[in-house]
Amino acid sequence: ACAPGARRVDIETAQALAAPARLEERLYRGGQFVLTARERIERPGADVTIYIEGDGFAWATRSLPSNDPTPDNPVALALAALDPAPNVAWIARPCQYTPRQENPSCAQYFWTHGRLAPEVIGSVDDAVTAIKAAARAPRVHLVGYSGGGGVAVLVAARRSDVASIRTLAGNLELDAFTRLHRVSPMTGSLNPGAAAKTVERVPQQHWVGGADTIVPVAISRAYTASMTRQECTRVTVLPGVSHYDGWPAVWRALVPTLPACLPISPRSPALP
Repeated sequence: ACAPGARRVDIETAQALAAPARLEERLYRGGQFVLTARERIERPGADVTIYIEGDGFAWATRSLPSNDPTPDNPVALALAALDPAPNVAWIARPCQYTPRQENPSCAQYFWTHGRLAPEVIGSVDDAVTAIKAAARAPRVHLVGYSGGGGVAVLVAARRSDVASIRTLAGNLELDAFTRLHRVSPMTGSLNPGAAAKTVERVPQQHWVGGADTIVPVAISRAYTASMTRQECTRVTVLPGVSHYDGWPAVWRALVPTLPACLPISPRSPALP
């Protein structure tokens, strides 16, 4: 956990993705962390879409945590770079990309068992607030990839200004996830599944890769199972997409459509 910080090649990868999309790097203080973000604000006063990165390089092996969680394939950043909206931002998770000397609170706990700890969710929530203020945006749209999908749900549960939630390969139910993979529970983390009822009136779309064996559709189904109303939530399986591969290729077609709630009926419709 005392490694000096993100690998140069990973920083260069992020810059290569961000530069053509004019996503400029920013650092935001969120709680005890300094978070690396990238943003393009071209229409102040309009809504802002904020992408939240996945868990990154959390584990070197099944039982050995990495020394640095900075992803070598920042999928959420690649998706943000494809978004044509005028106000777009991306937030890396705590301890990703930011130099370690700026983040003395970083420890392996915050990208392993505590990856969704209250401190982590609070820090991302603070960054969302700062980006919204910079854009003078009335509302925010949250997009999360993998573990960033769970972060998006937990952040939305704290706020009243979230207009939509979209996740791709989102890990939305930690208990179901740990049971599936027969790993120890993430006892230090908040469970997005416990927030499902809180956000059930927020329009949300959850895409799952048909070839994803890490976060299969059963995880999203476990998340929606605790909702009492489901007219605002959709789960869609995309054939041929795996956990890590295929998302940028399909995102160009998916990104223009925002989720919306169906008209309320006496009986909530079943999820398609």
